[in-house]
Amino acid sequence: MRRRLARLVVGGLALAVVAVAGLFAWLRFDDPVPRFAARRGTLVAGRVGEVVSRDSGHLVHAAHVTSTSGLAVDMLVKRPLSGRPGPLVVILGGHNDSRAAARLIPDTRGRVVVALNYPYHGPHKLKGVRVLPWIPDIRRALHDTPPAVQLALDWLVRQPWVDARQVDAVGASLGTPFMTVVAAIDPRVTRLWSVHGAGETRTLLAHNARGQVPAPLLPLAGLLADILVAGPHLTPEKWVARVSPRPFVMINATEDERLPRPAILTLHDAAREPKRLVWLPGPHVQRNRPEVIRGLVTTVLGMMEGDDGAASRVAAQAR
Repeated sequence: MRRRLARLVVGGLALAVVAVAGLFAWLRFDDPVPRFAARRGTLVAGRVGEVVSRDSGHLVHAAHVTSTSGLAVDMLVKRPLSGRPGPLVVILGGHNDSRAAARLIPDTRGRVVVALNYPYHGPHKLKGVRVLPWIPDIRRALHDTPPAVQLALDWLVRQPWVDARQVDAVGASLGTPFMTVVAAIDPRVTRLWSVHGAGETRTLLAHNARGQVPAPLLPLAGLLADILVAGPHLTPEKWVARVSPRPFVMINATEDERLPRPAILTLHDAAREPKRLVWLPGPHVQRNRPEVIRGLVTTVLGMMEGDDGAASRVAAQAR
């Protein structure tokens, strides 16, 4: 009993610290769009890095771009060896080496697949109060992610091996909110995909804090964490309506243990037509579940091929 009470007290104190920091963070940025534009800046340089592999008719190489604002983005590119321009697919996935997602697609089917890293350079495995010293860095990285994606697009659409008439933005899991923001404010995106993503960042933060925060404090923890990282500004259901009339596609798992179904439906309901929600069997996508990844890759690429013409026409009309 005493141990449980001590945990509640420590948890309460930590949340109080987060609340104060969150209040200042909330007051600092009312509208994130001007800051996104400032951080995006102007493309200074893009550099093609080392060739990672040449396999199955594809070239895989790293790339690095920088902005006048100091923002920098690392990415991994997988493209056909032929060098012919292909439709662009930009992926933002998990927080730890998100670039690796490009290697998980065995055949791009003529597309140029680019997976981006988040602009965060701190530790990734943080739990409980150990996250507190890193909060400023985490918050900065979250706000830098939408302009980082736009900066990457500034370089990618200029490459001779990219057909910029078709740009698919794919947010996988954690990437969904950021790709939704990018698609909402950047007309170069012709179609938005949310793969195992959802809305209601506050709900998601509380849901995934189970086991780290005492159960009675979970709702408060979700609220404060959401305010701290400016989740109310970034939560995707506030942005997704702006994507229309460009298509929005959601692919979700029927047994997803990390995303409550109401949060998934919140995002879908907030979107305007044309939109589509596809349910696939299985759990949440993660690197140690190759069968889930294979199913998602097959589904997404197949749907892209079937809908390319319609998506391009709608996007052209929207520009």
